[in-house]
Amino acid sequence: MPADWTRPVDVERLADVGESREGDVPLASLPRLADDLARLEGHAHARIDFARERGQPVARISVQARVPLRCQRCLQPVWVECDTHSTLWLVTDPAKADVGEGNEMGLEPTLAPDGRVALSELVEEELLLAAPLVPRHEDVRQCGVAAEAAAPQAEEEAAQRPFAGLGELLKRGK
Repeated sequence: MPADWTRPVDVERLADVGESREGDVPLASLPRLADDLARLEGHAHARIDFARERGQPVARISVQARVPLRCQRCLQPVWVECDTHSTLWLVTDPAKADVGEGNEMGLEPTLAPDGRVALSELVEEELLLAAPLVPRHEDVRQCGVAAEAAAPQAEEEAAQRPFAGLGELLKRGK
């Protein structure tokens, strides 16, 4: 990953010149996402185009990645395809986040304190928003350990019925 993806950049300047940045960002270098990864491998391909809309700095961001999240059924890797495209209003003054041109344009405000933001943070935010809240294999049969353990456990639970004879005892007691 180019060093400039982790270093904060001046969003006002980039918007003024209409700069574009494109590159690969290692998933392991994104700290908020790394906690949810089943494996610290892979990368996200990102493109960020800066511009001005109604005088406000905006970033059009596209991120594509195959993310190895942890399945919440079996805790094994489940690969999630992420392909996101969004336009962010880069808010340099937090007091203007609730009001201003960006909200009138229907854009999501993203804080850029002191007019600066690390591009890797924008990429990470997009991936976090694209990832499922509870990642899991769509087909239980792909789940590995959980699927194998579920069948014998279900049979065992069906065989053990501690209160099955209770109804019969209550009938006899009357």
